[in-house]
Amino acid sequence: MKNFMQLTFTLLFLIIFLGAPGMKMVQGQQICKARSINFTALCLRWSKCKQACLTENFPDGRCIARRCFCMTPCHFLT
Repeated sequence: MKNFMQLTFTLLFLIIFLGAPGMKMVQGQQICKARSINFTALCLRWSKCKQACLTENFPDGRCIARRCFCMTPCHFLT
């Protein structure tokens, strides 16, 4: 049982450690999402969704629940 716990902890640590460089978090910045107007099919490939969002003047697009959502940093007036 002790070996199993050590192995589990080691694997979890490696996943977090190796996955961390790919993650970026910007402090205080949120992402606003809007459903794409031009992309009406089922969203299965994020690259096609992103291309549709680029034509709608959004910098990025992703498939969420098989729907295309265009994303941009939120700009709030304070």
